[in-house]
Amino acid sequence: METEQLGAVRIAKQVLATIIEMTALKVPGVVRLAVPGGHMPRFFKRDALSRGIALTMIDQTVSADLYLIVESGTNMVQLATAVQDAVAGAIEHMVGLTVKEINVYIQDVA
Repeated sequence: METEQLGAVRIAKQVLATIIEMTALKVPGVVRLAVPGGHMPRFFKRDALSRGIALTMIDQTVSADLYLIVESGTNMVQLATAVQDAVAGAIEHMVGLTVKEINVYIQDVA
């Protein structure tokens, strides 16, 4: 049985940012997202960056930069890998988009 296309489905970047934030915060060792400091390209939207997430969407492909504060004593490489896996899986599962890259920047420990 074939299904008919009834119209377009569009997912707002804000929805993706929320999915990314909620997923990253569930990973043990992540304390919170951080507002990135230093030099950032001006083309990133201010609202996403204020949450510690920079998103790029080209066609049906997503790239994301996450800025995190992690628990002291956490293995940061393992934590970053766990965040990458969790976030990529959530995006692919929940909205069906392809993930090009998930970059994790650990900004501080708490």
